[in-house]
Amino acid sequence: MKDCFDEIVGYEDIKNELRIISDMLNNPELYKKMGARINNGVILEGEPGTGKTTLANCLIKSTNRKVYVCRKKISDGEFVKHIADLFDQAKENVPSILLLDDLDKFSDEDEDRDAEEFVTVQTCIDEVKDSDVFVIATVNNWRKIPRSLLRPGRIGKRIQVRMPKHTEVEAIVKHYLDKTELCQGLDEVSVARMLSNESCATLENVIGCAAMKAAYNRQESVTMENIVDACLDLVFEAPEGTEHLPYELLRKIAYHEAGHAVVAELLNPGSVSIVSIRETNGGEYGFVRYFRHEELESTEYRENRIKTSLAGRAATELVFGEVDTGANADLHNAFDVAKRLVDNNCMFGFHNWIEDGETVYVAENRNRAMSMVMEKNYLEVKKTLAKHRGLLDRMAHELLEKTTLVYADVQEICGVNKKTQTVN
Repeated sequence: MKDCFDEIVGYEDIKNELRIISDMLNNPELYKKMGARINNGVILEGEPGTGKTTLANCLIKSTNRKVYVCRKKISDGEFVKHIADLFDQAKENVPSILLLDDLDKFSDEDEDRDAEEFVTVQTCIDEVKDSDVFVIATVNNWRKIPRSLLRPGRIGKRIQVRMPKHTEVEAIVKHYLDKTELCQGLDEVSVARMLSNESCATLENVIGCAAMKAAYNRQESVTMENIVDACLDLVFEAPEGTEHLPYELLRKIAYHEAGHAVVAELLNPGSVSIVSIRETNGGEYGFVRYFRHEELESTEYRENRIKTSLAGRAATELVFGEVDTGANADLHNAFDVAKRLVDNNCMFGFHNWIEDGETVYVAENRNRAMSMVMEKNYLEVKKTLAKHRGLLDRMAHELLEKTTLVYADVQEICGVNKKTQTVN
């Protein structure tokens, strides 16, 4: 028998939970015999575009039950009646499934958990609880749903549909690329790194946008350049512009971003997913996205984050002998990490702990300790860049030549030894 969940790439933990629910709906007597309580419903919660409705549809498909779908498309008064009518139809045609898609949008009142729509859903669930009606709900924000509706005996089970894990993104990207027949020289690893932490909908949208660009240019196939352009447009909001900055200003931007990339690669090889000197829609020039493995944030890890944040400013000072006035956001990021080390973790003494209100004395102590952490790491990062000046120059030169570098480009520039993961 075909597994309806196989069409979804990744999410094995979530699919296994849904397989159990599917088996329960298909073999209720077996579960009752074992004394297992039959759930009345499940709620799939997660960010927009993570595939909640797709997973719900796979669950529905796996049961072969009659399905009724409820989405808010009509005015409030008529919608309440529509909800009740669908529940009545589902009860009359058991076994059935009722899908409440985007349940958190049923009411326009953000904080009103007693909204008429939610009360109606709750009442209707109570009225069909002795019937073979299974309720599936999808929500972006489950906190908007009344707790009384989520308790056992009503919807009951909640499953969080997360963003794809980094181990899943590459497989998902390959899946979408395979659906685009005309592809040429695509680096799936680099594409996956650029799209790390993005939703499945975003991944599919980027591949589709790349195909559109290729078709418009009358190309014979989709190229890596199309994929990168689509990522820059849709994910990083950095579309290709027509204005050209003075070369000397572009050179400073290139060294700033190269500083970030070089220090990140030296401290954590393979961590730079993309680096660019394009202008974003927010008016900022240049950015770097890092690929960070899920790990406990040790002191070394956090200090490395401080160094990486300060590396753009340090590179500008090293090469041009001037303070980088465009590093304000980097300084905020670095100070935020330093504050956690000094205050939250008390790495430099318990006298820096601040809780509930802060006295001037304690705040001064903490700020001195934070400044010490920043100065220490800034000196270290300047030494690192001076020692690896050749690598910094190569990275900046390639940025000026290509504007954007992806994972494979950065690895080639750094000369990473794949076996030892050290930078030559």
